[in-house]
Amino acid sequence: MKLIAHRNETPGCPENSLASLVHSARPGIYAVECDVRSTGDGRRVIYHDDTLRRLAGDGRRVDGIALSDMRTALARVGRSVMTLDELIDGWTSCTPVLLHIKERMPSPGLLEPLRAARTEFIFGVESPEMLAAVRAFAPDDHILAFMPEMRMYPEFIAGGAGIIRLWEPWLDSVTPDMVRAAGAGQVWIMCRTPAHGMDGTPESLDRIEALRADGALISDVDMGLDWQARRASAPEARR
Repeated sequence: MKLIAHRNETPGCPENSLASLVHSARPGIYAVECDVRSTGDGRRVIYHDDTLRRLAGDGRRVDGIALSDMRTALARVGRSVMTLDELIDGWTSCTPVLLHIKERMPSPGLLEPLRAARTEFIFGVESPEMLAAVRAFAPDDHILAFMPEMRMYPEFIAGGAGIIRLWEPWLDSVTPDMVRAAGAGQVWIMCRTPAHGMDGTPESLDRIEALRADGALISDVDMGLDWQARRASAPEARR
C-alpha cells in the first residue's frame, strides 16, 4: 500500500514549504502532497487555508490580498509562503508531488505552468469543472478526486479521475472494492480519527490495508514509515 505524505510539518519545516516536502520525500513515501491556490493579485501560492487566520492570526482571505501582503503577514509570525513557480523550479526529487488544487473553477494562468513542468504531478481536483480542465492534458492515473461528498465517486470516475480519495470515516459506508467496481483505477484513503486528526495511526493503516486500499494519506510521516517497516519485517510479509 502506497503512503502519501499529507501537508507534513516538522520542527524547522513549516507546512507547505519546500523544506517540508523535501523532508517527507523519503524512501517508502510514494508521493508528497501540497496545496495551491490564488492570491488576490493572481499569484499561485502553495498554501492550504483560504485565510491567514490559522497560521498568522490574520482573518484576510488569500484570494483577497496581494502576495506581498501575504508574505508580510506571515513573516510577522516567522513563516513564509512558496509560490507554485518556486516549487516547480526548486523540486529536484523524483518523488511525485500530489498537488491539491484548492480552486473549484479553472482560472486564467493556473494550469499553464503545470503543462510544461518537469515535475511529476498528480493533480488533486475538487470539482467536475476542474477535473475536465486537468483531464485535457493529464492522464487518468495522474488525477485524484478530492470529492466533497462521499457518493460523488461515479461522477468523478466518469469524468476521468483515475484515483479516488475517500475519508477514513467514510469506510463504514463505502469501501475501496465498491469504488474500484465502479471503475476507479486506485482508491486512496485520507486518515482521520477524532484523537489523531489526519496524522494517521498504525491501527488506521492496518484497517485501510485490510480493506485493500491502494494508498493512504498521512500527516505523520515518521509513524507511517515505522508502520511500513514493521509490516515488511512481519513473518507473514516474508512468506
